[in-house]
Amino acid sequence: MLRYILITISCILVGQASAQDTILLQNINTIVCMSIDSKGNIFAADNNFTLYKYDSKAKPITNVNIKSYGEITSIDCTNPFEIYVFHKDQNIIVFYDNMLNVRGELRLNDYFLSNVSCVARSYDNNIWIVDLSQYKLLKINKIGEIIAESAYLNSTLNNELNIYSLWEFNNEVYLADSLVGVHVFDMYATYSTTHYTPHNKAAVGKNGRMYLSIAGKLHLYNTLARDLIKTELSLPNYTSFSLYNKALYYYSKNQVILKSVEN
Repeated sequence: MLRYILITISCILVGQASAQDTILLQNINTIVCMSIDSKGNIFAADNNFTLYKYDSKAKPITNVNIKSYGEITSIDCTNPFEIYVFHKDQNIIVFYDNMLNVRGELRLNDYFLSNVSCVARSYDNNIWIVDLSQYKLLKINKIGEIIAESAYLNSTLNNELNIYSLWEFNNEVYLADSLVGVHVFDMYATYSTTHYTPHNKAAVGKNGRMYLSIAGKLHLYNTLARDLIKTELSLPNYTSFSLYNKALYYYSKNQVILKSVEN
């Protein structure tokens, strides 16, 4: 009965996901990454090395050009007053305030963290990283000190890895791996479980639901029933996901697209 209920809920979500809206962002030619904060503000970076902030109605608020840091890989605005921006090519995290004034930087190479694939803010304003030079999930502070670390991921997970994104939610840390699925760890970087959703290119989730891009389609995954449901909604090859106010956000060229979901 429980499994039936969960599948029914997922089917309802498929229908809800068909509702969508599109927002055109001014001044941007091609978005390379994007994130939504808890107030609905949109943070987006373009292929001209500029970071923008828009309000929830896509009105421009401010921007900053960051050519010296190179292309932006990811933006974490889970704390709307302190934005964490990761530049993978130069292995640097830059910290901004809510008006995109630089407040600091962390050069990961200086701390022998030389192959970081992705980063995310922790609830206590520290930083989760996956360092593939060590094959570990690490929690570090802003001066590079290690607070928590996992066992070797290649031994724990017993698979080849391609971890491209991570996020923290409700005392758990989720690692999106395009080859296998989404690996879950606790707040002490101890492995818990894996949700097997191979070939995913974008992933996000909370409250027992995940949204994934697989083979160009949006897929819905229930972490309790472990059911993966394919929808008919097509997605761009290169995008990422954010959740805000019962909507899934992703981008294509200079547009932000919203799809109604439950979260």
